[in-house]
Amino acid sequence: MKTVDVSVIDYQARVHVGGEGPPLVFLHGEANTSAWSEIHDRLAEHFTVYAPIHPGFGGEEIPAWVHDVTDITFHNAGLLRALELERPLVVGVSLGGWMALDLAAHRPDLVGALLTVGTLGLRPDEPMPDIFIKQAPEALGYLAESIDGSVVDPLTGDIDAATDLWVELAAQARLMWERPYDKRLQRRLHQVDCPAVVVWGAGDRLLPPEHGRRVAEILGAPFEVVPEAGHMVTIDAPAAVVAAAVKLHGEREEI
Repeated sequence: MKTVDVSVIDYQARVHVGGEGPPLVFLHGEANTSAWSEIHDRLAEHFTVYAPIHPGFGGEEIPAWVHDVTDITFHNAGLLRALELERPLVVGVSLGGWMALDLAAHRPDLVGALLTVGTLGLRPDEPMPDIFIKQAPEALGYLAESIDGSVVDPLTGDIDAATDLWVELAAQARLMWERPYDKRLQRRLHQVDCPAVVVWGAGDRLLPPEHGRRVAEILGAPFEVVPEAGHMVTIDAPAAVVAAAVKLHGEREEI
């Protein structure tokens, strides 16, 4: 894996790149998940993985031009052009899933296939838990079953890890403080024009599987529920996400 700097207008984007094969763009979620990890390694066995760090994440100050997810959507559109990627498979997780949906809706010409995992973005039937007002260990518990929340306890855990988490949450708050969804997204999703799959953890505490099923129905996409996994299936069951990506790419190639 290497990390490259890519110029998008006046912003230098950092992008992790690794693996060999067809291109896959991985849009990370929240809670300091921008670092290269197991899910990237597993995907890199099948794809050339491009994993950009969202503006304001990964320890960087959030730029003044970022006000909501759609600002990052248009940044990502420029990033795909700068990387000279032609309709890659785009995988988005949680907040990154929202970004992936928004990109495919605004710029369907840039996305060749779409895989979302526990995606945010659509207005839920019931209010989501407010992770911004919860203690760090409890907040992490809503994201994955296999995360040890005690690591980010500011009193007894790793103070650097706790600080990194809250810096990430500050960037996330800029995007989600008014509401953790975009009331315009449901109508816009009808513009998505590529094969898609929606993956959800059976034990998701942030948004129930019924929410994911509704996303899949709007997209006209298969819906896959992963047992013994929470909100971030990429952490709890990465093999399931890789299998879905490989299958989706194969089906796309057959079209």
